[in-house]
Amino acid sequence: MQSFASNEYVKADGLRLDVLKFVLAIFIVGIHTQLTQVLQPIFRLGVPVFFVMTSYFFFLKQSRLASRQEKMAAMKKYALRILRLYLFWFVVLLPLTVYFREWYVDPGVGTLLEIVRHFIFGSTFKASWFLMASLLGIWIVWYLSDKVSTGWLVAVSLICYVICCLSSNYYYLCQGLPGFTLAYEAYESVFTHPFNSFPVALIFVLAGKYLAEHPVKVSNRYLLIIAILSLVALYAEYLLLDRRQVVCDDCYFSLLPLGVALFMLVGQNHVAVGQGAIVLRRYSTVMFCVHASLIPFVKGGIKHLFWYAGCTSGNAIALAAAVVTIVVCVALARVLLRMAQHEKLAFVRYAY
Repeated sequence: MQSFASNEYVKADGLRLDVLKFVLAIFIVGIHTQLTQVLQPIFRLGVPVFFVMTSYFFFLKQSRLASRQEKMAAMKKYALRILRLYLFWFVVLLPLTVYFREWYVDPGVGTLLEIVRHFIFGSTFKASWFLMASLLGIWIVWYLSDKVSTGWLVAVSLICYVICCLSSNYYYLCQGLPGFTLAYEAYESVFTHPFNSFPVALIFVLAGKYLAEHPVKVSNRYLLIIAILSLVALYAEYLLLDRRQVVCDDCYFSLLPLGVALFMLVGQNHVAVGQGAIVLRRYSTVMFCVHASLIPFVKGGIKHLFWYAGCTSGNAIALAAAVVTIVVCVALARVLLRMAQHEKLAFVRYAY
């Protein structure tokens, strides 16, 4: 098995990372279908590793550009790609989003401003926050890298991640701290939940940037030790927290070392994957964007079918909903790929 330093993960090919991205998309489906409560902490790896991977590819391209002008042009190109992807699905899913967000209740300037705020800092269509969090996180790190020392960037990003953890899984423990709730509510009134916005992405973006710009290579043995210890710590967090009082379980401290170790393990060990795997990149993007808007209908329909058949198992319903959602997303992606082959429908490429 070939092994590469971090700045050479795609030296042979990056197809194994396309497979990883597809697995991460399935993890996200598992979160939103509430598939098996005990697996939820592992499913939470989906977004952090996605941030590391997206940052890695962006800064790997940046490292191969010579001038500031070229790097700025690449930044603009990346931003346009994300915005086109976002706007495509914003328009396509708008009827469902209006229904889910109840924007029809009070149509007016106030609602419009809320839409703009959530477009930039949160979610409009369900689970869309990761797109702008990725874009803003990468832009902030890219812009500040030449102006602020790496140490300061790491320190501020770590503080942001700690705040994200404290305001999600650990919120019920922090409510008694003087000023914590007041400060959190003030921040939330201007932006949105930090754990569903760009602050949570920053430290993972920095990790991806560092791996792209430096020839980092850690033995598989040590990476496995880090991953195993982090996994144990993750479930220690999960078991020690009072699940009845947890407001939102998005962020665990252990996801940081576990996510980076997982990405490095997959990245530095080349595994031959068929060229057909490249299409998984498209499937993953469509699944990331569409799944959460489909799940309420898919799960609702399956629940009624199962109840009619006498099955009330929540795990069975969630598993069936997850499988159907994945199949529908893949089928939709295949249709979109075929549509995009027609000259008059070239704009469909913005969907992935």
